[in-house]
Amino acid sequence: MGSVHFKDVAQAHILVYENKSATGRHLCVEAISHYGDFVAKVAELYPEYKVPSLPKDTQPGLLREKNGAKKLMNLGLEFIPMVQIIKDAVESLKSKGFIS
Repeated sequence: MGSVHFKDVAQAHILVYENKSATGRHLCVEAISHYGDFVAKVAELYPEYKVPSLPKDTQPGLLREKNGAKKLMNLGLEFIPMVQIIKDAVESLKSKGFIS
């Protein structure tokens, strides 16, 4: 699982478009983690919600990676961390009344 903020996706498109040395495919994720990592972080940040727990290794064989998007990072992209991605998503859902 890769988490990415929509602002990072937009910035990545601009960087790749404007940089002539950017060739090939670019992985656009802040980090590669298991679903269990993501769910555990949501539960930690928002204990008031009943977030189900998942096993630590929800995707056996998937290697966790903090710098999976090295090509974009080498172009200057500084990814918004997963913690902020989660906070922004939850606050957006709250503001729209989807969760309270």
